[in-house]
Amino acid sequence: MNQLSRYNPFHQIHQGLRAMLYHCSLQVQHTNFADEEQASTTIAQLKELIWLFDGHAHTEDTKVFSLLADKAPEVIADFEQQHDKDHMLAAHLQGCIEQYEVAVKPSDKVFAGRQIQFSLAEFTAFNLSHMNMEEVIIKELIWQHYTDEQLHELTMEIVGSLPPDKNARYSYWMLKGLSIQEIAEWFRAIQATAPPFVMDQMMELAAAALDCADFNEVQKSLALEIA
Repeated sequence: MNQLSRYNPFHQIHQGLRAMLYHCSLQVQHTNFADEEQASTTIAQLKELIWLFDGHAHTEDTKVFSLLADKAPEVIADFEQQHDKDHMLAAHLQGCIEQYEVAVKPSDKVFAGRQIQFSLAEFTAFNLSHMNMEEVIIKELIWQHYTDEQLHELTMEIVGSLPPDKNARYSYWMLKGLSIQEIAEWFRAIQATAPPFVMDQMMELAAAALDCADFNEVQKSLALEIA
């Protein structure tokens, strides 16, 4: 089988997480941390970033890496160590956020904001590299040992294990990170396999995540498929 046609279980979620990293990085750079109202929005976004990345790492540790634990133990041990570093970087970013939250003087808040920016940059650089490595090394190993049907089943198992609110936030960022063509293909699969109310929820989420032109393109693509 042509490898370009094989199912990559990392692609959608990683594109969403990349989009979130890019968004948060710019949001932090644009934030006046002396303005508490403006900064509170950014802080809330960063807390969501830490929450979603922590959940993603846990999913990989328990549901993805376990598939290869007896097939490539040294590789999996290395990636688990990378997740340990990821948790350390997340904890440092959380510490910088807490430093901001206890700061009183505007100058101290601005200083804490700068530390948040530096910490987020380290977290972003590490995770971008880490996700790339997973999509080369781990993906290739999974392809050697599992069929696309098995990997689709794994994805459905993971989605089904997530609390609805968390799944909605992952889906929101995937909509932010995928191309319109990829979103249309994703939604066609949902149309074909899920109850109608699930499709309705996803369309509502797409309306919130996408600009009007892109949302209209998705609607048009789905309408053509039905026709």
